[in-house]
Amino acid sequence: MVNRKKSVSKKRKPYQALVATALLTGSFFQFVAPVLAEGTTAGTAISNTATATYEDPNAPGSPINSTSNTVTVTVAEVAGITVTGSGVTGTANVGQTLIYSYTVTNVGNELTKFQIPNLATTTGPATVSGTLPGSTTSGNLQYSTNGGATWTDIPAGGLTTGAIPVNGTVLVRVPVTVQAGAQTGDIITARLGQTPGDAQNQLRIADGGDVFTVDSDPAQAPVNGVREASATQQIAVGSTANSRALATILKTRTAYSNAGTSSDLSDDLLTYGLSLRVESNDVTNSGITPAALAGTNINVDGVTTPLHILVSDAIPANTVLNSTPIAPSGWKVVYSITPTTTNADAAVWTTAAPGTLSTVTRIGFINDPNVVTSVSTGTTVSGFSIQVKATGATTASPTIYNIAQVAGTTAGDTTATNKIYDNSGDQNPDNYNSVNQTFPTTPDSGFVPNSPAPAANQIDAQNNNTGANSPTGDINATTLTAPAASSLLNGPNGVPDAVGPTDNNDDFTNKSALIPPNTAPGSKVDPAAVSFTNTVENTGIAVANISLLPTAPAAATDLPNGTVVTISYQSLSAAYTYNNATGFTFLSATGSAGGSPISATNPLRIDAVPANGGKANYGVSVDLPANTPLSTDTTAQGATVTTIIERGFPTPVIAFIDSTTNPGSPTGKPQNTSIDRVYTGFLQLLKQSRVLQGTGPALANSADGTFSVTPKKPAPGNIIEYQITYKNISTSQVGTGNVILNANKIVITEDGTQTPNNWALDNDNNTQIDTSNIVGSAKDSGASTIQFFTGNPATNSGVDQTGTTLNSDVTKYVNTTTGQIAPGVLRTFTFQRKVN
Repeated sequence: MVNRKKSVSKKRKPYQALVATALLTGSFFQFVAPVLAEGTTAGTAISNTATATYEDPNAPGSPINSTSNTVTVTVAEVAGITVTGSGVTGTANVGQTLIYSYTVTNVGNELTKFQIPNLATTTGPATVSGTLPGSTTSGNLQYSTNGGATWTDIPAGGLTTGAIPVNGTVLVRVPVTVQAGAQTGDIITARLGQTPGDAQNQLRIADGGDVFTVDSDPAQAPVNGVREASATQQIAVGSTANSRALATILKTRTAYSNAGTSSDLSDDLLTYGLSLRVESNDVTNSGITPAALAGTNINVDGVTTPLHILVSDAIPANTVLNSTPIAPSGWKVVYSITPTTTNADAAVWTTAAPGTLSTVTRIGFINDPNVVTSVSTGTTVSGFSIQVKATGATTASPTIYNIAQVAGTTAGDTTATNKIYDNSGDQNPDNYNSVNQTFPTTPDSGFVPNSPAPAANQIDAQNNNTGANSPTGDINATTLTAPAASSLLNGPNGVPDAVGPTDNNDDFTNKSALIPPNTAPGSKVDPAAVSFTNTVENTGIAVANISLLPTAPAAATDLPNGTVVTISYQSLSAAYTYNNATGFTFLSATGSAGGSPISATNPLRIDAVPANGGKANYGVSVDLPANTPLSTDTTAQGATVTTIIERGFPTPVIAFIDSTTNPGSPTGKPQNTSIDRVYTGFLQLLKQSRVLQGTGPALANSADGTFSVTPKKPAPGNIIEYQITYKNISTSQVGTGNVILNANKIVITEDGTQTPNNWALDNDNNTQIDTSNIVGSAKDSGASTIQFFTGNPATNSGVDQTGTTLNSDVTKYVNTTTGQIAPGVLRTFTFQRKVN
């Protein structure tokens, strides 16, 4: 069947509002390109005002503000829908009724309604039949808009829900009864919705059983039309469904401040950030069918309801809550004064803070069921933040221990008796015990909110949720220390206490130079200088002069010869050139600072940085030389690919407390290093091909059937499958506070009409193009939108079709990824062409 869809979107189609404002002396010019913003409500007027603060060097501490004129754009409405499987419950035996649960989510940017049919399709020895709890009709589907607290039958002709908010969900469950004659191992599938390959957020083509969006505001129609989605789940006869929400709570200490005091630790401030992740894959490898996370019974403001997911954090011993916590959109802050000897989900919670914050024993975050009824698989909710203040410490260097927790249930669990718990500090969901491959059998097993002295193997030592004590989580530990008489920190902009892969001497800031279009792999480039802002902090108890020097990287050849590095502070600058045999050589300096020649020469010096946390920002410019290789370079060797670069070019900068003894040298002095790393591109593209037999002859060369970079020889009727592997080769976030490179708004274009491509042209002049699109073959391994174009040039928007002419086939594919691609992540985009 020809797929008439116009694009393939596995999760969401991103739209953004972009406002570019240029301020020129004496006048203002606005250049505005209105583009839709995902998540922003349709009709919203987005205004943009530029503000700035600066200081006169002769009047420090007196900031000057500047404000631009305001420009606005109005966001159009975009409809969006996903349908995801939320698990199967029941035992797949003859005569038994299974319950297949699904989550329908509004991924558009405006309130929308959903049309949900009283219809699902099955394959295998089963039918949509059986009576769901609370229903009186066999085979009737049900839906819930409150996270599964209550269920309502869907009428025979289907229903249109009320308006669902952005990111809001509707749960649907389908009864499926195993029929007589079913054999052990037979696969029973159930499908809700009708889209090819269960594609998400598609332009709707009307079919029976569609699950699709219905505009809730006829005055403003979605610019992308009516969207539909579907999902299929399966279970084998003779097995018991094992659906479970796999929830992972993540916790990091995001900031630590001594509050401007030196020896007094009782006012030190610690800030923690939390995230909630619901897995889309069975990361435990224990036969789980991942499901959405729904609410459980929580007592809030004297009312116990099963609607709330609870993210909680006990106030650590020797601290008190210091300020109002921060919750992400769709979530509320709640407070508890119940002793922490009571489990978090059994505590009493209030939405109003008590009169004295010091009486709070736990902070919680609950979903607002009017906005968020469940958290779908594959979703991470971030933005939870808590700040506490140290108090009552009885030791010289007390350690503050802390661990967070999430509590909920599996969406579609009709009994809601199997609660889901997870403690922070590791990567295993649901407190899964990876040693004996079990989940906890008792609520909150092993949860220790304020352990006074945990064992070393119970601590998340890296502050990045990589602990290994999976059944109980791992505790975040921070030791409070009084500043030394002379000490400092040096790190990325605003984060001088950043920690790298090893310690706080290899923290880093990553940036990329701009690469011209059509720069082929193996090319050499002469990138423009890349500028960084770093921050030094005087953590000692005395005012200090801090000097700055570039130094050779750990592997001297990691930085090209001829690199010029310039360090600057206010009107001061010092420039150096690099050679991997001799290191950095001083070139020149400009500027002055109070007439101090050492500050104006080598090294650059920032004078009189205040004690006890005084900070100063300085600049680093890294100018790589001509003939610098691409960071993404590889060299192809037959069917293999050998990496030769796949890294950035690092410039470590040493900050040290300078003195009159051996001035300008860091030897023997308090010092700290931060790395400024330049990438010459960081999204690596590798293209390979293989040949499939299709309707043509068997492959003459079996090696042609394997993906490689080597040339192939397909015959007419064979199918060429192209695969583009794209990978973010930059350094991942390790430690804390480092600046990484996420690849955002990736658009991969495959144009068969433009040189050097010719796969969509009639090269042999036989009146038909040489290859034709295979419908449904264009796929991305992650979430993306694939658009199809026709013609030559391939500028005509088309559909996923096949033909033998430029206008009846696909001549260009444009793959736009959803969201960001993190460092180290590798994905693929594939499509197939039949040789005509």
